[in-house]
Amino acid sequence: MTKNKWIKIFAMASLIGASACTNLDEDLHSSVTDEYFQNPENLATAVAPIYASLRSFYHHENYWGFNQVSSDETLVPTRGGDWYDGGKWLQLNAHTWDATHPHLPGLWNAPYTGIARANGLLETLESFNETDDIKSTKAEVRFLRAYYYFVLMDMFGNVPLVLVSKHDGDTPASSRPELTQFIIDELEAVKDILPASPAYARVGQGAAYGLLAKIYLNAGVYLQDGSTVVAPTTAQLDKVIEYTSKVETLGYSLYSSYLETFKLGNEEGNTDYIFSITYTADDPLGNHGNSWGVHYDTYKVKGVEWAVPSKWNGFSIMTDRYESFSDDDLRKDQFYTEFESVSGDIVQHEPELPLFDANKTQGVRLMKWEPDAGAVGVSWGGWSGNDFPILRYADILLMHAEALARKGDPGTAMQIINTLRTEGGRFKSGSAIADANTHYAQLLSDGKVENELDFILMERGWELCWEGVRRQDLIRFGKYLDVWQNKQMENDPDAFELRMNDQDVEYQFWLPSQGKPSDGTKRYLFPIPPTQVATNPNLDQNTGY
Repeated sequence: MTKNKWIKIFAMASLIGASACTNLDEDLHSSVTDEYFQNPENLATAVAPIYASLRSFYHHENYWGFNQVSSDETLVPTRGGDWYDGGKWLQLNAHTWDATHPHLPGLWNAPYTGIARANGLLETLESFNETDDIKSTKAEVRFLRAYYYFVLMDMFGNVPLVLVSKHDGDTPASSRPELTQFIIDELEAVKDILPASPAYARVGQGAAYGLLAKIYLNAGVYLQDGSTVVAPTTAQLDKVIEYTSKVETLGYSLYSSYLETFKLGNEEGNTDYIFSITYTADDPLGNHGNSWGVHYDTYKVKGVEWAVPSKWNGFSIMTDRYESFSDDDLRKDQFYTEFESVSGDIVQHEPELPLFDANKTQGVRLMKWEPDAGAVGVSWGGWSGNDFPILRYADILLMHAEALARKGDPGTAMQIINTLRTEGGRFKSGSAIADANTHYAQLLSDGKVENELDFILMERGWELCWEGVRRQDLIRFGKYLDVWQNKQMENDPDAFELRMNDQDVEYQFWLPSQGKPSDGTKRYLFPIPPTQVATNPNLDQNTGY
């Protein structure tokens, strides 16, 4: 199935309504006949709304934004009156968010919408004869439901486990370990039913094995109470190695050029994309990713016309993360430090980036996904058709390497990383540090890493930058609560002062800081939206909020 055909099915099937909370009543196919589901095209139409819920995840105000902006990778500075937005971005950067953060409801509702749609379709499919196509579709839907619960578990910890389409909205929260075990059990049940070679943008065995590997690698986080991080056990690491090895036999591979991986023309049939979200340059089936950081006056970047109709001049990479890239590392080319303006001037972006009072050119910007020349505009944003990878083959290789290193085999781990670096053309030809061991020795000598695991975390940052995994990585490595650029402690009396904006409205202006550690392990999780706690008498707020 081609991308355009699949995205059109998205558009039609997404018209089927669904509520966005845990009190959901789904009745998507009450009048469908058995013959209807004998046609695989109709099965694709039925499952499309469940996939459609993924499209909200790659969004600056949803799953991607919470993971990125709360990490040491992405900064959203105030630029005069721009991007203050009531302090919501500063709170994420500074680790001072609370239960009133305006985007928590969307973070909660989006996966539960997908879950409700999955529950409704699974109940419908139970009424019909189980052909091979229906069996495969049920496995696909169970995977998607498990993934949505993975997102909720990852962000909130303890959440209600709802497996029926009609209920009273008072389901008690399952513990984080219980949810994790449910997700594992579901993935184990469907992993060998899913196709080994799925159609583009449909999930298959690689997605199930890959997600299982990610869960086991993070088992020291996910099988705890939400305030504790321990190292994964040997048995859990063996599972990571088992499942990443299975993915490596399924025909996935790296692109010869890193940036070619993310080009629009290479999306369909992309051998590096295992599980991805599809978009098209239509309202509302596109994404705004290429709008978030680009300067208002941009005409061309690296000779390419930036045709995206809306430019927001917000998101930048943190100075320390940008400067961690070697000049020999071609992955550094996903960023740009200058652009050609509409008037033909060359404008420079300075790497040094404060969180407060940044000027409009401070902060290095991103061009990982090429501008979509077909993007369409609306009053507040541009819709681009760049697909977003949730899981890539490169991540599989890095998880495999990390598991080996954690088991005490850094030599084989470095060999796998060298596969990534050489087969993927990530470094300049002839560069000494293209070899992982040489690069590691240099960083060790410079005091920038303490061991091979530190190096692997850096390698993940270079390879997977801006892909929404940095928060997970920092928590697993025990570094999420550490000091980094501009991080503040909550309720620090020296953190802000009162100022007046251009409309003579008083606001809190957060003052620059060298950075402080987070204010406790409660930051491993986000608070449950207060509306959910208020409406569900069996749901408790996360500790510390």
